[in-house]
Amino acid sequence: MIIVGIDPDSTAHGVAVYRDGELTELAELSLPQIRQWIAALESTNNLIFSIENVLAQNFVYSRNALGKKAAHAKVALSVGRCQQAQAELMRELDFMGIAYEVHAPTGYNWAKNKDQFAKQTGWKGSSNVETRSAAFFGWVALSARSRHASK
Repeated sequence: MIIVGIDPDSTAHGVAVYRDGELTELAELSLPQIRQWIAALESTNNLIFSIENVLAQNFVYSRNALGKKAAHAKVALSVGRCQQAQAELMRELDFMGIAYEVHAPTGYNWAKNKDQFAKQTGWKGSSNVETRSAAFFGWVALSARSRHASK
C-alpha cells in the first residue's frame, strides 16, 4: 500500500509518501512531476492520494487578514491558486483512475510543529512546512486504515 499525502500549492505540491506504513519520501513536486512519478511506479493498484481539501475554504482565515484591502486580496488570490491546483490534481487523478480522498484543513497539522512531525513519523531527514503538512494528511489516511484494519 502506498499512501501519498498532498498539501496543494500553486507551484509545487507538498508530497509525502508512505510505503507499507512508513514515511519514505518528502518532496515538493509540480503536477507534471507527480505525473512522471506515477508513471514510474510498477502499479497503481495499491495507491491512494490523501489531499488537504483547500477547495473547502470559501474564505480567508482571520489570522491571514492583514487589514488592508490589497493585502487581503493578495491572500485571497493565493488561496484561489491553491484551490485551482488541487482541482487540477484531482482531475488528473480521476483521468488516471487513481483513488484519492480529501480531508478538511486543520490548524492542528504538523506544518509548523517539526518536533511533533518527527515524533509521529520517525522522519530524520529535512522537511519544510509544505512537506510536513503533506505528511500529516498522508498520516490521516494511514491512521484511518490502521483503525479500520484492527476492527
